[in-house]
Amino acid sequence: MLFSHYSSLYLEFKKHELKYSTLDKYTNIIKDRIDPAFADKNVQDIKPSDIKAWLYSLDDVGSKSKRIYLSVLSGILQEALYDEVITRNSVRLVRLPKYTAPKIAPFSADEVKRIMSIAVNDNYRYYLAFAFYTGMRSGEIIALKKIDIDFENMVINVCRTRSRFGESTPKTKYSIRQIPIIKLLKPYLLELYNKHDNEYLFITQYKKPYKDNSVFQEQFWKPSLKELGIEYRRPYNARHTYATNMLYNNLVTPVQLAQLLGHANTQMVFDVYVNYLDSFNDKFDRSIEIYK
Repeated sequence: MLFSHYSSLYLEFKKHELKYSTLDKYTNIIKDRIDPAFADKNVQDIKPSDIKAWLYSLDDVGSKSKRIYLSVLSGILQEALYDEVITRNSVRLVRLPKYTAPKIAPFSADEVKRIMSIAVNDNYRYYLAFAFYTGMRSGEIIALKKIDIDFENMVINVCRTRSRFGESTPKTKYSIRQIPIIKLLKPYLLELYNKHDNEYLFITQYKKPYKDNSVFQEQFWKPSLKELGIEYRRPYNARHTYATNMLYNNLVTPVQLAQLLGHANTQMVFDVYVNYLDSFNDKFDRSIEIYK
């Protein structure tokens, strides 16, 4: 039985299990990365050494992507295993590439103020306020509806996201959460909330919700950083900036930050944000007295 039979079967099954955005991602992985190496092979003939050779040939992606590719490949072979066409899943015998948490480059407090100060477009200014003052993902921000804003308890209910694939539930079940409306955000939120009577907070000139954040990124974000002479970073770095400053200023614990960001546990917080802050040894107070 050819491998291509099971890669096609795997995708057919996943149509009923995955969000469209994830299905599209897996489809591209199989089309561009996995099928070119294995499609014409008999699935029974694929050995661990074949998988290792393929994995080591992927020199244009990092370890995180390689782990995802292996996961998809494992899922394909698992279908063949269920059909008893093979007696073992060879991916299980291949060691996963070591994953190193990505290095982040948050904006400084001064850079945040400068970025906010030149935001003349209203929707972009509101978008920045949510990004820097809540740490929400871009898709979560543009998916906000007025019913998600609880002024009585001063919280934002995050329960959906938007992308080029449409509207759906957030990234994971832990991403469904509440975020406090801090004092800095409130005036922007009130202004946006009272600006129109549409159910969505962020709407285009055609009174429709945004499909994604590309208009903000291309028309305003990139030009503003260039104008300010600030090194380019993705809008996602606003989330990193929120997280690191919340920790650095002792405003939350790692557990609380994980909840605010919508992570399942504190692993990401410690791997990414705590490690980033721990790198500032030059700011350590060496005059402290441990034993008094």
